[in-house]
Amino acid sequence: MGQKSSYREFIDPILLKMKRNSKYIYDKLTEPKIVKISIYISLLTFLPGLIFGLIIAIRFGGFEYSIWYNFISDLGTTRYTPAPFILDLTCILSSIFIIPLILNLSRLYSSHQNYKLDNTKKEHYIVLFRRIFGYIGVASLFVGVIGMFFIGVFSLDRSPFDLHFYFTTSAFGGFAIGAFFTGLAIVLRKRIFPKTIGYFMILGPSTAALLYIISPAPLTRQFLEWIMMFSSVAWYYVIVFITLQKLNSLLFFNPDFKW
Repeated sequence: MGQKSSYREFIDPILLKMKRNSKYIYDKLTEPKIVKISIYISLLTFLPGLIFGLIIAIRFGGFEYSIWYNFISDLGTTRYTPAPFILDLTCILSSIFIIPLILNLSRLYSSHQNYKLDNTKKEHYIVLFRRIFGYIGVASLFVGVIGMFFIGVFSLDRSPFDLHFYFTTSAFGGFAIGAFFTGLAIVLRKRIFPKTIGYFMILGPSTAALLYIISPAPLTRQFLEWIMMFSSVAWYYVIVFITLQKLNSLLFFNPDFKW
């Protein structure tokens, strides 16, 4: 008993400090100003960076590049573009500045709710599954963010042990699964985001991922990868637009307010 008590006396303050530090970081990253800045930077980096890299590859690349016959990752190799760093920086910067928005999504799944429960079993399970789906969605989106970051670090030109392939899989898989479960949480109860975007998040990215896996003729797998990417961009832009509309709402960003 004495040894167990001494272990707890040692570990409890460490866990408490970690919890406090985590909350401090979370609160800082989800401040309205930080969320707003990060959103604008992510909007200015990802899609514009991708389009700019695509134009450079098509216009100045050593080999002919097209979205029908080339994967997105080909924009990060000197074989197809004189500026592979554009894709690298696009992935690294965008993944970093997506984080505050994803963190802010977790506010929607708090155990506390701002509406009166009717104490029925149905209501209980709606709240429970919405929270479970929401947190699975947020966790999966973080997997996607990590994969996206390391796509930029380990491009096709520098990918020991085929790391680029694994991180690409985790990026697309993480965002597809994250969109699916986040969409389920939105559909279960409309709060900030309309159910329409929830249904698209459930069906759009998952359908694109399924098509990529089976790759039906005459569609190429390369083109279907681009479709997967654009299906993620579509729901992301809607979520971003609604978030920016609610940016000055205490209801959305007050850390003491629970959904």
